[in-house]
Amino acid sequence: MEFYRRLVVSLALVSGIAAGLLAATYRVTFPVIQVREREERAKALKNIFFLGSFGGEGMTPREISDGVVALHDPAAPEKPAYYAARGEAAGYNSASPIALMVGFTASGLDARDLLAGYVGADRLPAAGERGHYIVGFSVLSSEETPGLGERVKDRRPPFTWLQFVKGETPPPDPDTATSFQRQFRGRLPDNLLLKKRGGDLDAITASTITSTAVTAAIRDAGEKLAQALRAEPSTAE
Repeated sequence: MEFYRRLVVSLALVSGIAAGLLAATYRVTFPVIQVREREERAKALKNIFFLGSFGGEGMTPREISDGVVALHDPAAPEKPAYYAARGEAAGYNSASPIALMVGFTASGLDARDLLAGYVGADRLPAAGERGHYIVGFSVLSSEETPGLGERVKDRRPPFTWLQFVKGETPPPDPDTATSFQRQFRGRLPDNLLLKKRGGDLDAITASTITSTAVTAAIRDAGEKLAQALRAEPSTAE
């Protein structure tokens, strides 16, 4: 009997010490994780909304729910101009989903005006069209096959001094999206299909599963945005 009593006491002490260490570790690491997440989100937003600078004179993000932010133009702060939402979907590596931050136009404003500068004139919605049209997306995390599916994270490399010396001309805008990423702009999230699935979107070469996961993650972001707006009626569009 004494043996079991000592065993119970020992287990209780070990459990208490482990719980204390976990709590201490959480208190130390949680603020660091929060800072890192904010930095990753800020970077993603700049990749998506490349015409604005976040902070200072540019559009300012306001979190309305976990993973969903509203973006306000300082010239018209009373209502959001854009939204961004996090979306996830399983890709080729099903153990680690692809996570995206997806930018959308505010459905209460003219989508054609909001998308000007992000897509060409031939891709703009008709004047007066409203809805949560896709502005762009940025990859937050992905562990797909290196050299194949992982190319979903590629961005256009920055213009270098060596290119300048060679006489090359800098790109006319700060857009760093690849052609794969750009083709989603100006579309509604519910209508995304690859050519192999009967749609008109090109997949990343030899990465159909990853490309399909991107379309699913964008739809997931659109659904999360819709849920957040239903839960916050004060954000009237």
